[in-house]
Amino acid sequence: MLTIFRFNSLLHVFSLLLLVLFIKVPFWGHPLPMLISELEWMLVGEKIHDGQFLYKEVWTNVGPLASFVYWAINVSFGRSQFVYEFIAILVTYFQALYFTFICNTRQTYLEKNYAPGLIYVLLMSLSFDMSKLSPVLLSTTFLLFALNKLVKQMERRDGVSDEVFEVGLYLGMASLFHQPTMVFIFWSIASLVFFTNANLRQHFLAILGFGLPLFLAGLYFYLYGSLEEFKYNWFNGIFKIKQYTLEDFKSAFTAITVPSALAVFGFLRQTQITRYNSYQQRTQQIMLIWGITSLLALFLSPNVAPMQFIIFVPFFAFYITGFFLHLKGVFLPELLFSILFLFIIFVQYQGVRPFFGKGFEHLANMRVKPKEIPERMKGQKMLVIGERIDEYNYGKSATCYLNWDLSKIDLENPDNYESIINIFDNFRKDPPTIIIDKQNVIPKIFKRIPALASDYQKTKIEGIYQRKF
Repeated sequence: MLTIFRFNSLLHVFSLLLLVLFIKVPFWGHPLPMLISELEWMLVGEKIHDGQFLYKEVWTNVGPLASFVYWAINVSFGRSQFVYEFIAILVTYFQALYFTFICNTRQTYLEKNYAPGLIYVLLMSLSFDMSKLSPVLLSTTFLLFALNKLVKQMERRDGVSDEVFEVGLYLGMASLFHQPTMVFIFWSIASLVFFTNANLRQHFLAILGFGLPLFLAGLYFYLYGSLEEFKYNWFNGIFKIKQYTLEDFKSAFTAITVPSALAVFGFLRQTQITRYNSYQQRTQQIMLIWGITSLLALFLSPNVAPMQFIIFVPFFAFYITGFFLHLKGVFLPELLFSILFLFIIFVQYQGVRPFFGKGFEHLANMRVKPKEIPERMKGQKMLVIGERIDEYNYGKSATCYLNWDLSKIDLENPDNYESIINIFDNFRKDPPTIIIDKQNVIPKIFKRIPALASDYQKTKIEGIYQRKF
């Protein structure tokens, strides 16, 4: 397969599509496990579609541009897991093609071929959650746009142009999808400082381009009177890493161990090749800085799920492609590639539909679990209080309190006067029919707000309250 993709033929545009479908289609008959974060993305789109204003009436740290995408999907298709996964496949396919375009157009290797796209598609199949339409997946598209523009500046013989503004612009837009990717502005600055002759004005242009989308987003929320909510929701939790089981860590690092080793070998191999010119060597170095920056972004990510490693994929794909291209002979590269291909397919399937035993069972804490709730409660407007929001899979979200990390500042502090006012107002604006209290905060809230307590009655199920009619 590797040998075939080393031919520079436009037919491989369709070959990549067939490869993506070959890897992903077997899952379509049975949906992939739904994740808690995925359910939150769907609820964000649904609530915005229902007329609730992002961050003011929907408390979530999902980026504003990602929220807009989820809203557009909900408007067109509703809460459809299949549509989310199908669009994610299209985004992955586009990224693989665009990454190939960058490598060929910018002549990052000694030959033009479609091997970078082949490796990119494989790496995007390391874990089933990488097939989800996550903010980090959407954000990586704009990181690739920035990469193309930055490499183009290094290619120019007449010096850096004012197009560096576009590099910053794409990075700013990427951060509005996934907050941790804002650290890539340091990647662009370091690349411009060390590997180009950009002057101070051009550095300022790049920073200005980065700040423009953030400024416009802030201005939008300011005009609608929710700037404080935007800052609180968007930045809260960015420096926190949630706790997961050891099994989650094992699965995440099992998935990236082989690609990481191959990337290291690829880097060492490429640095030994003397036929690369100065421009191509600088490209290799800025990809190395990309990998270092991705580590920082990973540290700032809200969890350690394999999907967070998507920002590493261009870095891995660049050096792994170099590793295979510079192996001598035909048999050895094909053999090693076949092993890599089978390993990735095995890892992905073991996480969803195991060939052997129970599989990896990774991301167990992040998967939405079936809940047994009374039939009369299904389809109702709910308020689920706690980290686990599985019950929303059977109903709609009520009030602004969607994300627990953001909501607990109010719900856990009913002694605070401002929190009491917020809780009362939010319940009046969008009253839930069912309250599922997993943190035992409702008794104290009802004690502080008798007017709310009179509207609800406790059910026979512990922690569940139902609105009186």
